[in-house]
Amino acid sequence: MHIACCFLLLAALPLAAQTDQYEGFTGFWLKNDRAEAFALAVPYPRVLAFRLKSGENPLHVSREYEYIGVRSWFFEPTQVPESGLPALQPATAEQTGTRSVRLSAAPDDSSGLRLTMEIALDAERPILHIRHGFENRRDQPRRIACWALNVIRPAAGVGVTPWRTEGRRSLLFWPHTDPNEAGIYLGPRALALDYRIKPQNGWQKVGTNGDAGWIAFVWNGTALKSTVAHVADAEYPEDGGTVTMFNSTPEVFDGKPRFGEIENVGPLSDLRPGDTLWMEQTLELIAGIETDDPESWIELLEAE
Repeated sequence: MHIACCFLLLAALPLAAQTDQYEGFTGFWLKNDRAEAFALAVPYPRVLAFRLKSGENPLHVSREYEYIGVRSWFFEPTQVPESGLPALQPATAEQTGTRSVRLSAAPDDSSGLRLTMEIALDAERPILHIRHGFENRRDQPRRIACWALNVIRPAAGVGVTPWRTEGRRSLLFWPHTDPNEAGIYLGPRALALDYRIKPQNGWQKVGTNGDAGWIAFVWNGTALKSTVAHVADAEYPEDGGTVTMFNSTPEVFDGKPRFGEIENVGPLSDLRPGDTLWMEQTLELIAGIETDDPESWIELLEAE
């Protein structure tokens, strides 16, 4: 199956394009003088790596399941069994520039959606722009929200996001999550989850209705900051959570490697037949994180 998928990718590339290898996957390295990102179209569309030059990749990589890299899911208007299916279709890849590529997945008949990811690395800065698009291929209007899931190496660091600055703030706990677990930090300015501490009940998920639009993963003195612009007065899925964090144990996935996620959620939007709902995501790598204090991270990352 993987050999056939590789032929599908190569057939879709312009003649001048060059494919690369990373951790056994075939795709593209997008590079500037400070950072590099690896995008692939098969077996499914993902950003598999984003790292500083000569630095560590904070994104989780595995060949055992689909929970890797940056992936695109959707809500309708809550999570449903079909939420992940558009991102499980093989894609074709078009290199649209020196540091950009478009991944166009095959249509998913179960959800009635088709996923597109447009990925571009900044010419100079360690900043990666991703456009997640879901095309409505049914003949009925839909109400959906885009959902960007950044799968990170859980044993490496801590997720952090600021509380809402205006209006009533919400703290969201999903089932199996014990609010008293040691890895959950509730501070004056920061909500944080320490992925280095395994959840007691198999997995945990926390979130909030933040209006800053960003969530970050901090490890070894570096931060991966993921931003999706907050839309004031919009309706968001899952009780209004705009940023969420997920942590797992191997037991949840039949002994496969554990993983964590920092997640950005877009607002629910009406989508007519044939139209595409887009969500703009910005990933930024920030070095020089010298403290182990989530409160200081908020100040530093907001300044960035």
